[in-house]
Amino acid sequence: MGTKKIKFWELVLMNVSALYGIRWIAKSTSDSFGLGLGAIPMWIVFMMVFFVPQALMCAELASSYPTDGGLNDWVKIAFGTKYGFLVSWMHWTALIFWYASFLTFFSINFTYMIGKPELADNKVLVLVMSLAVFWTLSFASMRGMEFGKYFTSVGAFGSVVPTVCLIGMSVLAIVILKKAPSASAYTIATMTPKLNMNSLVAISGITFAYTGAEFTANFASEMDDPQKNYPRAIMIAAGTICVLYVIGSICMTMLLPTSEIFAYTGTLDALVVACELLGIPQVFVQVVAFGIILSIFGSVVLYIAQPTKMLFGYAEPGIFPESITKRNKHGIPEKAILFQAVLVTVLLAGVAIFPAVETIYNVLITMTALTSLFPYVLLFAAYIRIKRQKEDKPELYQMTKNKKWGCFLGVSELVICGVAIVCSALPVMNTVRDNIIYEVEMIGGGLLVILSGLWIWKRSGLHNQTFDIRKIEQKKLS
Repeated sequence: MGTKKIKFWELVLMNVSALYGIRWIAKSTSDSFGLGLGAIPMWIVFMMVFFVPQALMCAELASSYPTDGGLNDWVKIAFGTKYGFLVSWMHWTALIFWYASFLTFFSINFTYMIGKPELADNKVLVLVMSLAVFWTLSFASMRGMEFGKYFTSVGAFGSVVPTVCLIGMSVLAIVILKKAPSASAYTIATMTPKLNMNSLVAISGITFAYTGAEFTANFASEMDDPQKNYPRAIMIAAGTICVLYVIGSICMTMLLPTSEIFAYTGTLDALVVACELLGIPQVFVQVVAFGIILSIFGSVVLYIAQPTKMLFGYAEPGIFPESITKRNKHGIPEKAILFQAVLVTVLLAGVAIFPAVETIYNVLITMTALTSLFPYVLLFAAYIRIKRQKEDKPELYQMTKNKKWGCFLGVSELVICGVAIVCSALPVMNTVRDNIIYEVEMIGGGLLVILSGLWIWKRSGLHNQTFDIRKIEQKKLS
């Protein structure tokens, strides 16, 4: 009997790499994001009411159905093959346009690492670096998570260690040595989020910073005893992530006032201040930037592999040509990975070379913003349906054995997710005309992606195949 590819602590690190993003600390506490110090209690609130229940639901689903399809399979089990495909389609299309922002974050950290942050404005350099990283990680993802786990494990440390450095240096400089007063005053008034359009959009952003617990469920079947080990791994990761977000936000705002925190550079700017206060050479910031780069590698390699594997590797026969869905010996549809890499290359090159393309690209990002959130609506709806109908098995992990309580929590998550989607689409532009254009792009774009997915399904000539939940427990959907 062959040994499993992923060990317990490797899965913990994979979850941290996928779910924790150091960039969210700066983004959430920046005044320009809309929350400032109000982000600190919001991290705690949504940890308890959204993140932990979501993680436990994914753990229960992964325990009951330890398949490589993850979210795709859970939705397929609950609602049929048509909706399993649709959730995969929405996931993949949204990420195509997300890569650019993540690779921009990489480029900025790279320029800090080499001590020349001004190079971040050089579009050609950013393009070359971004494409080199994306193609390298695309080829790495073709070898499956047996190889990709090294990127995610190192990436987890690359994200956690800089945060620990930020926390430790902030406490040492401000609290222990008192080298400077805190840049922020923490009172009930200052930490109460202001209720306006911008802050509601920002709160929805925190909600979706806490999504992603389903990502590593795709690889649950590659570890020993997933029914026991997957829930443990995801809860350890969840606790780690929540602590890092909350304490990290406090320590960043001790070093920098919220008006001076910028989404992409906030972490490094705060470390520069800490180094100056403690007399530490600036080269330390370059080392930390290198760590953040490693964290980006870990996240991107997982995000390249999982949605592509979910959409193309587990698509119903007939939707896409067999040549693109054929999986290699590692279970990865490598031609689909190549197709995605070419598509991302064309998009990034167009943005860098043609100024008009950047406008179009920003429109496309807006158009797919909502569809990146809809898969979670289907996730929670699938959990409710499965929880109601599946048989209880004592040997399997359950968030709660009480079906009514489990369904209530599922409905609560569904409501929170729905409200967050509505808030994310609130008009935040400066003029009525700009708001109308923004809303048309966002809502119209979401409908366009969904309708195009339904058109692809209809064109395939397939019918929605449904399943008897009681008969397929512990079986892997083909």
